[in-house]
Amino acid sequence: MDKIYKTLFLIVFTSIFNSCQKQVELAIKTEGNRTKYNFNPDWKFIKENPKNAKDIDFDDSDWSTVSTPHTFNDVDTFDDMSLGGHKGEKNQWRGTVWYRKHFKLPKEESGKKVFIEFESVRQIADVYINGTYLGQNKTGFIPFGYDISKHLNFGSEENIIAVKVNNDRNSDNFRDNDPLVWNHEHWHPTHGGIYRNVFLHTMDPLHVTLPLYDNLETVGTYVYAENITAENADVTTTAEVQNDYNAAKNVTYLTQIVDREGKVVASSTANKELKAGEKYTFSTTASVKNPNRWYTRNPYMYKVLTFLKEGDAILDRCETPLGIRSFDFNKDSGFHNNGEHAKLHGWGQKPTNAWAGLGAALPDWLREYTFQLMDEAGGNFIRWGHCAASPAEIAFGDKYGFVTLMPGVSGESQDEGEVWDIRIKAFKDMIVYYRNHPSIFIWEGGNWAETEAHYKEILDIINTYDPNGKRLMGNRRSDTKVESEKYVTIEIGTEGWEREFASLPIIESEYMRDEAPRRIWDKFSPDDNFYTHPNIDRNTYTLNSEEFAVGQVSHWWTKMGRKPFHVGGANWVFSDGTHGGRNPTEVTRASGEVDAVRLPKEAFYTVKAMWRPEAQIHVVGHWNYKEGITKDMYVVSNCAAVKLYINGELLDTNKKPENGYVFKFPKIAWKKGEIKVEGYLDDKLVVSQTKKTVGAPVAIKLTSITGAKGWLADGSDIALVDFEVVDENGERCPLDADRVDFTISGPGVWRGGYNSGKENSTNNLYLDTEVGINRVAIRSLLEAGEVTITASRKGLKSASITLTSLPIKITDGLTKELPQMYYDGVIAEEPTPVHIPEMPPYVPGIQNRSELFTNFSYTGDAKAMLRTTMNWGKKAYTDVDQNYTVIPGYLRFGEYIRTPNSDKKYWARDQLQFIAGKDMYIYVLHDDRVERPAFLLEDFKDNGDNVKVGNVTMSVFKRTAKKGESIIMAGNSDNGVPKDCRMYTVIGKKIKK
Repeated sequence: MDKIYKTLFLIVFTSIFNSCQKQVELAIKTEGNRTKYNFNPDWKFIKENPKNAKDIDFDDSDWSTVSTPHTFNDVDTFDDMSLGGHKGEKNQWRGTVWYRKHFKLPKEESGKKVFIEFESVRQIADVYINGTYLGQNKTGFIPFGYDISKHLNFGSEENIIAVKVNNDRNSDNFRDNDPLVWNHEHWHPTHGGIYRNVFLHTMDPLHVTLPLYDNLETVGTYVYAENITAENADVTTTAEVQNDYNAAKNVTYLTQIVDREGKVVASSTANKELKAGEKYTFSTTASVKNPNRWYTRNPYMYKVLTFLKEGDAILDRCETPLGIRSFDFNKDSGFHNNGEHAKLHGWGQKPTNAWAGLGAALPDWLREYTFQLMDEAGGNFIRWGHCAASPAEIAFGDKYGFVTLMPGVSGESQDEGEVWDIRIKAFKDMIVYYRNHPSIFIWEGGNWAETEAHYKEILDIINTYDPNGKRLMGNRRSDTKVESEKYVTIEIGTEGWEREFASLPIIESEYMRDEAPRRIWDKFSPDDNFYTHPNIDRNTYTLNSEEFAVGQVSHWWTKMGRKPFHVGGANWVFSDGTHGGRNPTEVTRASGEVDAVRLPKEAFYTVKAMWRPEAQIHVVGHWNYKEGITKDMYVVSNCAAVKLYINGELLDTNKKPENGYVFKFPKIAWKKGEIKVEGYLDDKLVVSQTKKTVGAPVAIKLTSITGAKGWLADGSDIALVDFEVVDENGERCPLDADRVDFTISGPGVWRGGYNSGKENSTNNLYLDTEVGINRVAIRSLLEAGEVTITASRKGLKSASITLTSLPIKITDGLTKELPQMYYDGVIAEEPTPVHIPEMPPYVPGIQNRSELFTNFSYTGDAKAMLRTTMNWGKKAYTDVDQNYTVIPGYLRFGEYIRTPNSDKKYWARDQLQFIAGKDMYIYVLHDDRVERPAFLLEDFKDNGDNVKVGNVTMSVFKRTAKKGESIIMAGNSDNGVPKDCRMYTVIGKKIKK
């Protein structure tokens, strides 16, 4: 009897089990008739402009062999000192070059539609297929493509794609570089080339179109979720379908919403007969029960698979990312993601993402490597400035949970004519290409305010191509036009001093624009070519690593962190680059938390200690000082109290952090051994850190970094090698700064690295360590094999490392191996913050509101204030105790701007701005020991009077302004000012009728 019961139980259990298994639908695997080829490997290249290079029979046999991503400026960047004055690195090769690619398409691809996609080319690309001109793209940052179906050969006959590329510009002055105003080192290093990926798509004549509006004018899929709760989300998928058959087709449209495990959580179908040549947009909605929602701290991603079927045959399949999330940007309480409050903190980043030794041409895994570092440092927000990021980088925003502020292409101006025509078309192309990515929460209409007509064009594009995205739109510096508030839905601020639009939420686009290199610890450590640099007096900033790191905290806390209403914002920028530097002691703009090869500065660890949700603590600096050194030690932590020990002895406990996170321990006497800090919450030890005195250098240590699949022999992959100088215990020597020599053998191209304070340090087989470490890069060839690198220095034990580049299958110029990632896994869910510092009731500073200076903003490093009743005895600056003494009568009782004198060496085009509230006279008091800035020479006249500020004589300049006129004043100086000079000040006086 027991056996019978057991048999019956087994039958019932098996039936139930099989029934449950049938309920688990798995995603359909087939690709249909669609293939995506990696078109990156094996191009021919010449840095010249030969005639007839587009022709099929042109002989390119003596050209170089390269693979994309590729730039021809990798050898002439990061090698010159910054010019200062926000000018960037100017000395790079610019001109016209050619790329040609020979390839064959398998015979079985005949009869399909074939499209080529360029993720972007800098700066102007003219494309030819088999001698036929396809078109031109000028954006430099937006994907574009062409239908090349009717121009191709199949089988054994060869095809040739030819691309003429030009990266030149019209003017050294970024303001006069029409029409491509963003193609200038003021914004981005002018690295030319096919610097992002290229793909070839083959698909059935009945297919879902590509989201490439430029030239093709197709929009692909559009996926969005509505009615989102913890229990349900309604997901709509629309797909533009083209029937290029010569006959009608009865089409079954099928969508599958697939979770991380590959299981189908919802599906939908529709049917329609499409006529020959017809283009039709399908739309279906499916409900996802108990959806895993996309949070910044848990960015859960689905994918939507769209199939086109004729009967049982699947003709086409495409894949679209899906993140299910709701959000609210609230003007009073900040950002909420699925109802959960999240303070946004992160970075602005240049979409060139330039890397020393490599320029702007990076494999996708290196782009992800940068994202992984931003995630490690606690970031959850990124603003791409001021042009669109690459497709991979936006996908990494989805993957790592970064709320993204996404532009099209822009410089820093309100544009008209051809400039605007290119910009607005690029904006449309960008929206169509990226609208399915959940990480994009805000479309940036531009890096400057627009006219009313332009705002309407921007919103019309959003409403047409992203009508259900619910994303916000904003323009940086929208406060320069009174009509902005009618159209922008979020204020994109600069330097975070005060909000300008009381009715709008505010997010910061650029704060902490200071600069400091990684190589100089503090004033008590050896000087590695910084304070002793011959250009030091021309620097806008003379900050060491310690000052820069501690400054991160005060800037974040005072500008955004302590303001409950503030959404958060972007630290400017994450990685050092050659764009717009202000320090001629550096070959970069050293504003990053990591340097130009992505080695972290101390500032990386201080923002991590603020922003990571887990308990964090970091001692700023090292513990290798000389006998007799006594210095203030700074500890940054998100804990409530910190204890500091020297060699096991408790020296102090600090329960009163400055700016929320900085625990200062004054006058700590250095002793050989170790410094230890402990972080406490509710009187419980939750985190600690120890730094030790490191011994004398004895050896070199090498460590390699590659993508998830290893180092690929595709001609453009990169392997990184870190070299450190270590003591007998293997500990890095933090004060080491000396030359290391290298040898390399095997199939690889040495790309090297850089030294931040030296010219011509790139691409050499030698490099200095900086604070004990540096990093070099090696590019693969199309030949696989072993590459051996040896590092040596006299007096140290040398080190060798062998890297093996792995073969990939390339057939007739094509491969199906798509660009690899850095990390193939799923990003782990993060907890909510373990501790948020106590915020005193926020009392806004002196409100920048006045009768004359309306929409006032100041983007300098320190804060400016509006004041009324100008008179003698009034304080002239916010940070210097000097008063106006004898002043002309016509200045008395006006309104005035109290500027910070600390900004006397700081230059920015948009430093001080306001809209005239009345017809008014504007007076500027200027120290003539400083070269008169362009805005004074162009807009003002010297009226011949002088005003004394302390012992400094200031010249008086004057202009008139009409009510409603936007007034923009740049910084005091571009470069090189006397140490005791003064910042200009501004007075306004209403014109009496």
